[in-house]
Amino acid sequence: MDVFTGLVTGLFAAHLASRIPFRVEARKIRACSFLEKRHSGAVLLRSESDPVHLYNFSVRCSLATIVVLLGTTVHAADLNMSLAQIMRGRSGTAVVVDAASGQILADYRPEVAARRLARPGSAFKPFTLLALLQSGKLRSTDSLVCRRNLHVGGHDLSCSHPQTGPLQAVSALAYSCNDFFATFGLRLTARDLQGVFTQAGFASPSGFVSNEAVGSIHLAGSDEERQLQAIGEGDMKITPLEMLAAYRNLALRRTAADTTEAERTVFRGLEAATDYGMARLASLAGMKIAGKTGTSRTDQGAWTNAWFSGYAPADKPQIAVVVFLEKGTGPGDAAVLGGEIFRAWFQSKPEGKKP
Repeated sequence: MDVFTGLVTGLFAAHLASRIPFRVEARKIRACSFLEKRHSGAVLLRSESDPVHLYNFSVRCSLATIVVLLGTTVHAADLNMSLAQIMRGRSGTAVVVDAASGQILADYRPEVAARRLARPGSAFKPFTLLALLQSGKLRSTDSLVCRRNLHVGGHDLSCSHPQTGPLQAVSALAYSCNDFFATFGLRLTARDLQGVFTQAGFASPSGFVSNEAVGSIHLAGSDEERQLQAIGEGDMKITPLEMLAAYRNLALRRTAADTTEAERTVFRGLEAATDYGMARLASLAGMKIAGKTGTSRTDQGAWTNAWFSGYAPADKPQIAVVVFLEKGTGPGDAAVLGGEIFRAWFQSKPEGKKP
C-alpha cells in the first residue's frame, strides 16, 4: 500500500467513526488541483444517496492536503470523545446536531435521548412566549413585577432569579420568571397550549433517529393546569430529541428572511438568557450563545430533572445542542455542561473556520 492509498484508507476509517458524509471529502480530494505528485485510482466509498458509489479521481494532492482533510474529518470524532468526557458518566443524555442538515455530530447515551420522556420545564417557555406574542395576547412591552413566591396546584414554583424591576418579554425569558409566564399564560386557552406543544414538534418524532418515543400533552382542565403547562410543568412529556428538534427549528428561523417580530423577541430573550440570565453559565468567550435552561419536577421523587438546549453562534447558528440530566437543575448543572459542549465544538473547528 503506497502512502496515498494509506491516507485515503485512514480518511475513510475516520469517516466511519465520525459520521461525516464521505462524499463531501471525496469531492474535496477530487478538487485538489495543485502540488507535488499525481495519483490516479478508484476508491470504493459509501455515499448518502447511493448505497455504494465508485469515485474515480485523478488529482494532484500533497501529503499536507490529505492530512488537512483527515484532520477535518477527525474533528467530529474528537467532538464525540469530548462529549463523553464532558458528561463523565452522568445519568442523562446530550446530543449535538448540525443546524443546517440535522445530522448528528455527537451524542451521549442516544437511547436516552430517543426514549426518555420527561416534563420540559422552563425550556418550554420560549414556545409559550412565541404563542402569546404571535396571537397578540401579549405585547413585548407588557410588564410585570415578579412577586417571587408562586404556588400553583400544590407545587412551589417560586422564582429564584435575581430581584429586578418590571420584567418584559425579553428579560422575563432571560430570567425564566415563573410568575410572568404563569400570569400571562392564562391568556392562552387549553387548546392554545395544546397547539403550542404540537406546533413546536413535541407531539411528533424528531426525525433524528428511528424507533423514538413521542411526547404528549393532556388538554388542561383548569386554570392551574394551564399555568403549569405555560411554564412546562403540566401534564406533558417530551423526549430530549424532541427538545433538540424544537431548538434546531428556532436556529433555522434565526436566519430566515421572513422572521416575525415575535420570533425576533424570542431570539433576543434566548441570547439574553446566556448573557445575564439563568443560562449564563452556558456562555462562551468569543462566541455568542442562545439557549434556555429548564428544571422540571418528576413523578418519581422530590428531585428535579435538568435541561439545557440552545444553538450557536447565536446570529448564524451552525449547531444545536440539548443536555438532559436525570437529577439536577438547569441553571446550575445542565447549562454548565452546555457551555462545555459549545466550547469543545468551537475548539474542534479548524483554524480559519471558526465562527
